[in-house]
Amino acid sequence: MFWLRQSVWSGAFLGMVALVGCGAKGPPRVIPEKSVPVTGVINLDGKPLGNAKVTFFPQEVAQGSGVGSGFTDSTGKYELQSLFGDKKVVGAAPGKYKVTVSVMIRPDGSPLPPDSQEPPMHTGARESIAIEHSAFDRTELTANVSSTGGTFNFDVKKLQ
Repeated sequence: MFWLRQSVWSGAFLGMVALVGCGAKGPPRVIPEKSVPVTGVINLDGKPLGNAKVTFFPQEVAQGSGVGSGFTDSTGKYELQSLFGDKKVVGAAPGKYKVTVSVMIRPDGSPLPPDSQEPPMHTGARESIAIEHSAFDRTELTANVSSTGGTFNFDVKKLQ
């Protein structure tokens, strides 16, 4: 009897997966006509923060450019890059964004290099920036990129 119930549930689950897979892929992706320059400085408690990943998440579907990101240099400066279709461009599409700032720290206290190909979890690295600045669903950081671009400076806090 147990095997019969398990088979029925397994069959129902596979049927739902098949139906979901057959659905439309959603609205066509909009490729923006142009990117605009997006730069800024990230400070940690008032001091320039190097080796930080800055990510801009679009909040409007029509923007179409997808996520933009950049890394800070030793003076805390960053320049955003985005994907327009399959093309990487400097800047981002105009629009509203949620922003996160992340610095992964190894167990020995050294920062994980931004260009590291190894996933942070494989190195034992952990986030060092406060969750209200580093987590997509909790960030308080936002940017409204105008049609001419902009400079967006943020002061973030260390994770306590």
